[in-house]
Amino acid sequence: MEPVTTGSQRDSQEQFGRMAASYTTSRTHSGNQSLVDLSSFIARGEDKRFAVAVDIGTGPGFTAFAIAPYVDRVIATDVTPQMLEQVRGLRDARGAPQTEMALVAAEALPFADGSINLVTCRTAAHHFVDVAGWLREVHRVLSADGLFVLVDTCAPEDGALAAWMHETEVERDSSHVKNLSPSEWRAAVEAAGMRVTDTAMSKVELQYPDWAERAGMSAEGMQSIRSAILGAPAGALGHFEIRENEDATIDFAWDVLAIRAERSR
Repeated sequence: MEPVTTGSQRDSQEQFGRMAASYTTSRTHSGNQSLVDLSSFIARGEDKRFAVAVDIGTGPGFTAFAIAPYVDRVIATDVTPQMLEQVRGLRDARGAPQTEMALVAAEALPFADGSINLVTCRTAAHHFVDVAGWLREVHRVLSADGLFVLVDTCAPEDGALAAWMHETEVERDSSHVKNLSPSEWRAAVEAAGMRVTDTAMSKVELQYPDWAERAGMSAEGMQSIRSAILGAPAGALGHFEIRENEDATIDFAWDVLAIRAERSR
């Protein structure tokens, strides 16, 4: 049965269905510091295994594959069928042939109360319409000793910088909803009934035009967003490390937050 979707979820299905194949070769998604942070938050130097894990908004499945060594059963979920087909095609090569797939809307998890030992979500939550509702669902399905690990690009605490980042993200991809700041994420996770035990900050290095091409932007849109990046306010140029190269590519970086939380009540 297909999940019931909102308008924004349908936008995500269309956007990521159209561009699913490009994400399988994306260095941004297949490997960076955020995967290291996620794995270290799960392992924590302990010889611990989880019975059942669910990865939310899995995309091509890179996070599900990364957590597979720590679990007996891993379910990769996404709202986009084409992304789940990428999981199917990659799981053997990634050494995680046991990875299961499920078509799932993040805000309506089809799992019983207290039935999941580990929930992960990486580089997807900024597309969720109802983050508070989703986090309540995560809390509901987690077992009493369950663990939640979130990794996502995050907005600066500075409101002006956050607004510029948001405008740029929406111009690139209309399915983008919002990047929360680190303090907003902590508050949201704790409000849902989970206790934050660890956080880590890193950066994801991005480059234009790859970043824009991966979103399937038109030639006109590509030029518009290039101008927007180069014309960023001075504070944004410094914070996001925006730099034009001799070959006309543009390097920049988004902040990335990793959160480890336990079910507290």
